[in-house]
Formats: sequence, C-alpha cells, structure tokens
Amino acid sequence: MIALRASAVLVLALLVAPPPVAAQQFDDRPTGFLNAAAGGMPANAWAGTSLGTAKRLVSALAAAPRSRALRDLQFKVMVSELTPPAPDGSAPPSLFARKVDRLAAMGEGESLNEMVRGAGGYADPNIAAIVVNSLMLAGERDGACSIVRGNKLAQPFAQRAEIACRVAAGEAAPTQAMMAGAPDGPTMLMLAVSGEQPPAALLRATQPALIRALVAHKALPVATRLDIAERGEALAIIEATRLGDLYLQAVNERVPLPPQTLRRAQLVAMARGATNAQEIMSSVATVYSESRGTPLFPTVARASSWGLLNLPPQAQYANVAQEAMRGFLLLGDRRLTEAWTKLALNAAYNNARAMLALERMMPLVIVAGIDKPARLATEDINRWYEIMRNDEQQRAQLRGYVLLELFRAVGFDVPPRTTDLPETPPANVRLVSLPQPALQALQAAAQGGRRAETALIASGAVGETGLTDLHPASVGAIVRALRTAGEDHAARLFAVEVAIAHGL
Repeated sequence: MIALRASAVLVLALLVAPPPVAAQQFDDRPTGFLNAAAGGMPANAWAGTSLGTAKRLVSALAAAPRSRALRDLQFKVMVSELTPPAPDGSAPPSLFARKVDRLAAMGEGESLNEMVRGAGGYADPNIAAIVVNSLMLAGERDGACSIVRGNKLAQPFAQRAEIACRVAAGEAAPTQAMMAGAPDGPTMLMLAVSGEQPPAALLRATQPALIRALVAHKALPVATRLDIAERGEALAIIEATRLGDLYLQAVNERVPLPPQTLRRAQLVAMARGATNAQEIMSSVATVYSESRGTPLFPTVARASSWGLLNLPPQAQYANVAQEAMRGFLLLGDRRLTEAWTKLALNAAYNNARAMLALERMMPLVIVAGIDKPARLATEDINRWYEIMRNDEQQRAQLRGYVLLELFRAVGFDVPPRTTDLPETPPANVRLVSLPQPALQALQAAAQGGRRAETALIASGAVGETGLTDLHPASVGAIVRALRTAGEDHAARLFAVEVAIAHGL
C-alpha cells in the first residue's frame, strides 16, 4: 500500500466556503510524482475520460473513506504522473486545483507539497496558501515558512501565516487572538509553540488534517492523543507506527487509561518489546487471540506488526504461521503472506488441529489471490461454511453470503444454489446498496478500460459508509470493476478488508 501520510486543508476554505478558483490551470501537462514503475498508475490512466468527468469525480471524493484500500487508490490517482484529459470547456477550478483541495482534505500535506512544487504551483497564491496550511498542520513548519517567505499567498491567510512563521522563529510572541481563531495551520502552529492546549471542542474534529495535528500536539494528555490516534489509524489517517509509539509511551509512563484501551496498549507494548524469536511468537499469539473479533483488531494488529516483520517464515515459527498470514493480509504484503501460507500448509500436514485452524484462513487466502486454484470444489466451500456455523451461528449467514459474493467477484464460478453458502443476507440486517446510477457508471468505466475513472467512482461511491454496512453485492461489483480496469491488487485488498471487517 502507499503509506505516505501528511496533513491538512485550508480550514477557512474547508469550513466556510468552497476553495477559490485557481488563477492558473496546470491542466495542460501531467502533474504528479509517481510513475507506473514506482507504484503509480500508467500515464494513460485518464484515457477515455472527459476532463469534466475527472473534475467531478475528484471533487466528490471523501476526505476519509472507510476503506484503506480505496483511500490508497484515490491517493494513487491524484499523485500519479498522468496525462490529463483534453480540454472540454468544463467549468473551473482546474483538475489540478481540485486535486490540491482533496489531497489537503485527506491530510496528505507532504505529498501535496511535492506535487505542487513539481508543477510550479506556488505561482498560484490560492494553491500556495493551501500547501502552507497543510504543512503547518503536519508540523512541517520549516517547509511551510520557506514557502511563506518566497511566494505570494492569498489573503487574509497570508497575514496569519506570516505571523505564525515569526512566532515559530522566535521573532514574535503568540497572540491569544490568533490561538483562539479558526483551527487552521497558523493557529495549530502557535498553539504548539506556546504549549497551550487547543479548545475542547476541537478534540472532536473529524478532518484528517486536524486529527493529525492533534495527535502530534504534546500539550494534550497522552490519553487524549491516544484516543484520537486510535480513531485516526482506523481511518488510515494516522500511521500504525505512530499509534504504536503512543501505546508504548502510555504504558511506560503508566498513564491512566480505560481498561480496554490499557489492554490494547499493553498488547502492542509487549509485541514491540519482544527481543527474541520466542518472545515475538508469544506476543503475536497473544495479540491475535485477545483482539481478534473486536472492532479495533485491524488497528491493534497493524500497530504491533513489528514482531511479525522481524520473524522469518521458518519451520520453528510455524506455531504463529496463521497469525502471520492474517497480519500480512492486513498489511497488504503479498510476498510475506504467501511465504507464511506455505509454512502454515506444511505445519498443518498430519496435524488435525492445525489443519482446522488453517481451514478458517483458506477463504481469505483464496480471495487475496495468494492461492489461485482453477476452481473451487463444492465440498471445500461447504466445509468452510460449516466451520463458520460452528464458530458463530448467529453471524454465519451474513459471513457466508459475503464470502459467496467475494468468491464470485475474484473470478470463481459458483452457480446459484450449488453450495451451502447463503444466496441472500439475513432479513433483519440493514445494508447499504450503491445507487444504481453509480453501479452503472462503475461498470461502464471498467468495461471501457477507464482506469482512473473506475478507481475514483469506486472510492467515491463507498465514501464514508462503513465496510460492514455495505451490501455484499455492491462490494462484489466494486471488486469486479476494479479487476476489470486493471487494479487487481487494490480490488483484492478491498475484498480482504471487507472480509476481515466481517470477522472472516
């Protein structure tokens, strides 16, 4: 996955009014810094998409989509070095300006700065102001103030930014008026320099840029920062390593925490503190056995992944092979998932207990594409579903239906009513289906090979809908469309993400 993280949005523009129209267009050339060889999209990913459609899709993207896989995919579209669609007379702002706005809203300040710098975008005062604001919220005060000193920024933000830079340089004292102002980059910078706590109402902020700024604000109690960081990591706003650092700090400083939060911190600290293979195996097994099935299981697993990354897939570590498989599926590491899957298969040979545990993982492994059988045997599918029912009868029907849709979406022919898997969800479960126009647009873009368009329709359609709230048929439609458009890896990551969210 793309792991770049950063900050913010020009808060006055975000909270009060739409971003101002950019004075320059920047849509006459590629703007981005990732090429296909470095993990970006092919240069022709916009081929077949009109400029007006591209603008509309970028502007509609959620700042914090609930899917990490789709968030990373929309990020990849915006920072890849793509040939823009041809001019079509569509209304301003430019596609570039809209990408600037969305990257800022997503909290991708450093990446935003890299894209704008490469495009010569500081020449536009509005864009330069958004970049400065984003960098300040990300804690990158030196980079932000360098732009302030060398470029013209839109007013009235420019005046606030200049004052904040003088405060950061020790040339002026923070003013109460500025620190009590709108929660933008200059405000957060001055609060950080002064060591004062932000207003209590700000702690409930949902904007990615502000969440990142609050997690980094050392004047706040560790327990408060940890609570915000847990929310942020679950939304792919805060890096798992940063959350892990806060867990460790809370344990080392014996910070009073709610019992469940304290136990999560202890689990991660135990995993981070393991110094040899035996300790790593013990900590991994404990983390996964205690946290699996809880809403924050993926977060805890990612935050404690240090141990897994330092444990080679060798026979002596087979006891944690299945935990490692799940962990690397969460991290999106195909190579290591495959290595640990082979180890788990070898360890389960002639071991009935290990084989049963592995059977619980095999549907995920198949959906992820780690194991790619030519077909799925009916008896295997029925056996996996029987294990689900034995584990938890109450949730088995929904999980079984999710699995059926995912199997079909990743390319397996499972004709109706040929297996025991349910063909419908439980009647008492409320699920959100994607609107028919969105599904039709998604399918048309995928079948037309319009890669960037397909990716943004998928991400925009899911938006802030929870993964377990999405109708499995809609999930399947997204997975199929992404695979058809050439984004098989992202499609499978999304499928695994949904499966794990359902407890599979």
